[in-house]
Amino acid sequence: MNYKAIIFDLDNTLLNYTISELKSMQHTVQEHGLIHQETFVWDTFWALFGRHNWQYWSNRVQYGYSINQVLEFSFRDTLQELGLHEADSKVLADLYWKAFCNSCDFEAHAAETLNALHGSFKLAIISNGIGAAQRSRLAAGGIDHYFDTLVISDEVGYWKPDKEIFDETLQRLHIKHTEALFIGDSLQDDYRGALNAGIDFCYYNPKGNPIEKNIMPKYMVPSLNQISGLLGR
Repeated sequence: MNYKAIIFDLDNTLLNYTISELKSMQHTVQEHGLIHQETFVWDTFWALFGRHNWQYWSNRVQYGYSINQVLEFSFRDTLQELGLHEADSKVLADLYWKAFCNSCDFEAHAAETLNALHGSFKLAIISNGIGAAQRSRLAAGGIDHYFDTLVISDEVGYWKPDKEIFDETLQRLHIKHTEALFIGDSLQDDYRGALNAGIDFCYYNPKGNPIEKNIMPKYMVPSLNQISGLLGR
């Protein structure tokens, strides 16, 4: 292991996207007053929104949706199904996006792991998220200074598991593919992407999810605090 750079996925690897999403939505419906509507039921609303949001997010590249449209359409369809005022969808989308962009909920041991690695390795992020949100969230958590570069899909036009987004990162770091280790939580996007780019992959697997026999990450860790030891730091 003679790595010069450690590259991280962001959501649900360094930052807990699931918690930030939930907190941001709870803030949104409270701030707007939607939660006080007589027919509003949180569990029903949250399940419906999640379904619509996933559909629009998955189709965003194909149809050229902006993040504002993804959110507005998701709120609109959810409110329609619940028989609530769909005209509120843009206001809700704006409230949610502002709250989310200012959120920063760390995965366990994320900050101390970055602190331990910083100075010994170049550090970078490859994310399929939205640049404005990812940069803002890193700044909100006070960890943006750790990274030599952030390579974010909507800014470069490539998405994991495309090889090109990894190649772009290696070029920015001025290193070879054999000199990088990529750490992520997704076998579809992160493992496949690292494999496509010829980069060693460490599977961050805090839930102990089983993996298929044909999937062979270089390393697998249940906790980020094992990364430093793995790298001899």
